Amino acid sequence: MDLVREYLSFIQDAGPAKIAATVGVAWAGLQAIKTFRSWWRLRHFPGPRFASLSYLWGYRRMTTGQMHLKLAAEQEKHGKIVRIGPNELMVSDSETLWHINSVRSEYPRGAWYGSIQFDPYGHSVLSEPNTALHDKRKAKIMSGYYGKGRTDLEADVDTMVAELVNVIKTNYADKDKTLDFSLLIRFFQVDIVTLVGSGRPWGDLKHEKDNFDFISIADTFVPFLHAFMMIPTLRDFFASQFFLKLAGPKPTDANGMGRFLGIVKQTVAERFRGDHKNRQHGDMLDEWMKNGLTQRECELELAVQVPAGSETSTSAIRSIMLYVLSTARVHNKLKDEIAQGIREGRISSPITQAEARELPYLQAVIYEGIRMVPPAITGFPKQVPPGGDTLCGQFVPGGTDIFVNLWSMVRDKEVFGSDADVFRPERFIDCDEAQKARLVKQVDLAFGHGRWLCPGRTLAWLELNKVFVELLRQFDFQIENPQKPWHCRGYSSFMIDDFYLRVSMDERMPQ
Repeated sequence: MDLVREYLSFIQDAGPAKIAATVGVAWAGLQAIKTFRSWWRLRHFPGPRFASLSYLWGYRRMTTGQMHLKLAAEQEKHGKIVRIGPNELMVSDSETLWHINSVRSEYPRGAWYGSIQFDPYGHSVLSEPNTALHDKRKAKIMSGYYGKGRTDLEADVDTMVAELVNVIKTNYADKDKTLDFSLLIRFFQVDIVTLVGSGRPWGDLKHEKDNFDFISIADTFVPFLHAFMMIPTLRDFFASQFFLKLAGPKPTDANGMGRFLGIVKQTVAERFRGDHKNRQHGDMLDEWMKNGLTQRECELELAVQVPAGSETSTSAIRSIMLYVLSTARVHNKLKDEIAQGIREGRISSPITQAEARELPYLQAVIYEGIRMVPPAITGFPKQVPPGGDTLCGQFVPGGTDIFVNLWSMVRDKEVFGSDADVFRPERFIDCDEAQKARLVKQVDLAFGHGRWLCPGRTLAWLELNKVFVELLRQFDFQIENPQKPWHCRGYSSFMIDDFYLRVSMDERMPQ
């Protein structure tokens, strides 16, 4: 009681300035203690000194658009495991990633995943932090992503690839007109994802128009999202239920992300109406309903499918096209393999998934292209279990967030050779089967592994196996500006724009 009376007496006697100064000193002291404790936990891990004390190190590097190069430089300097934040480590080691992402892994998702929750009232499989709930939901949706049941992913991909070929042939081939390949592929990808997801493409590709402003929303929102993810205080605020309910996107909004959520909500509602329930749509939404997802769960999954699914393949398609067109040897060998396959009847029109898998050089080109520009740079972090774990030979305390440097991992010279920074598809051919399997397994990490494997991997590979054959059997492409072929920025993933091409029909290719 005496202590309380003394405290009240101090409050009465002190002026506002003195109280404010006292509070400020106390807050600064608490922050200093917190910073020291955080630094001490991971003091034995190498890395930039500023990163061990402040999240601003990661934030500043993310905003440069060169995050992949900044992280690669630190990994090269410090080794397989590097401290990149007060409570964050980054690893560039495949064995560690296989361990963390294994099916029986005890590594949970941390608070970082809240930053990709766009709805304050529910989680999708992408943002769900509870491992058991994540596994349960994923088990229900994966048959749709695998093309099982009433879905036919290959037929849908064939439809959209044919549309892509038609748009290029009609609007660009042999015309004095420049093709923005980066933008056209985004239209193509949005239409594929909406077609396989809900049975109806948005029509972006056919009209060469961002019909529902999704692409413009992503261009504005994604760099901001990637940056604030690096600062827990900002991340927790912008992802909080308070903020999302107050200022977050709402399905009733006339534009922005809210408009997109409204379109998703309307699409799902139409399907759940009595006269729609028993229709055989042959899409993912139909498969999810069959597997017992509620209307609300379908809204959450469909809402995240478009932003997640529309970026997984676009980076790969654009990067593979750039590297093929800028490497004459590879371009000619790939065209020759396609031409020979057509002449020998091993490639039909359109090419099937099974036929594409039997084209060794095509497969090598795809794997090498993914390796050069992986769909993600840092991957999604997991949290060390409470008891801690040993990673890269060092003990890591429980609660530490572990990021994965996928960019460095797929350029590991110990795995891919001294020319790992060079685009050379032959590395997947000029080796024995054991070495090839090792290379393929390493590149496959770009799509995750085990429990956290990317749901869209099957669809992505369907697209990659078809789109290059169908484009190169019809057209010759020329990079309009070889000195600056595109505008590429690296955040947690890549954003690629302004990839301009000239197109002509290839009259020499057998049809």
